[in-house]
Amino acid sequence: LALFKVRFNAGLQYRGAALAGVVTQFAWGFLSILLFTAFNTTEMSPENLSTFFWLRQATIALTAIWMMDTSLFQVIESGDVAYECARPTDLYTLWFVRNVAFRCARFVLRAGPIVFVALFLPEPFRMSLPQTPTTFTFFIVSLGITLLLEISINMFLYIGTMYMKSSLGIRILTISLFDLLDGSNIPYPFFPKPVQEFFKFTFFYGLQTTPFFIYMGLIQPISAIAIQVVWLVLFVLLGKFLMSKALQRIEVFGG
Repeated sequence: LALFKVRFNAGLQYRGAALAGVVTQFAWGFLSILLFTAFNTTEMSPENLSTFFWLRQATIALTAIWMMDTSLFQVIESGDVAYECARPTDLYTLWFVRNVAFRCARFVLRAGPIVFVALFLPEPFRMSLPQTPTTFTFFIVSLGITLLLEISINMFLYIGTMYMKSSLGIRILTISLFDLLDGSNIPYPFFPKPVQEFFKFTFFYGLQTTPFFIYMGLIQPISAIAIQVVWLVLFVLLGKFLMSKALQRIEVFGG
C-alpha cells in the first residue's frame, strides 16, 4: 500500500503530459469514429460505435498493453535489478503494484475530461450512458479485472527481458500483436464471425472488449467476467512461477 501511494502520487505530477494526452486522445477518438462509420453497415450501431471508442480513449491508461512502467526495463537492462532482488519483498508483487499505481495515476488524470466532453457531443459522436446501475457496476468490476489482466501480461515482458540483453524486440512484437488482436483498434464485430467466436474464449477478448460490451449491454456479464478471472488467475500463477525461475538464473554484468 505504501509503494502504491508513492508511485500513484508521483504519477499525478505529470499533469502537462496528461493534458497533451487528452488532446491527442480526442483527436484519435474522432478519427476512429469517422473511419469505422465509413465502413460500418450492420456490425455496430452508430451509438455503440461512438461509445466503444470513447470508452477506449477514456480508459486507455488501464487497458492498453503498451501503457506500462518502462523504467523497470531499464532496471533490468542496467543491472540495477540486483538491488531489487536484495529487498525482503516478493519481486513479482512489488513490480505488479508499481504498474497498478502507474496506470491508475494516468487514468485519474485523463478519464474525467474525456468522458465529460463525450457525453455532451452531438450525434453521432455522443457517448451513451449505461442502461442500468447494475450494468455499470458489472462494467467497473470487469474494468478492474482488465487492469490486473493487462499487468499480468506486462509481467511476462519483464521476465522475458531477464533472459535478453534488450527489451526492444519483445516489446515491439507484443505491442504489435496485441494492437491487432485485442479488439481495441479493430472492434471484434468487424472480424469474421468464426474469428469472433474463437476470440470470445481467449484472454484477448477480456482486455477491452469485455468491459466495453458489458457497458453497452451487448454480452452477458457474469460469464464474460468469469472467463476474465480464469485467465487472470492462470497468468498470475504462471508469472510467479516464471519469475522464480528467472531469479534463480539471473545474470548481472556476467556474475
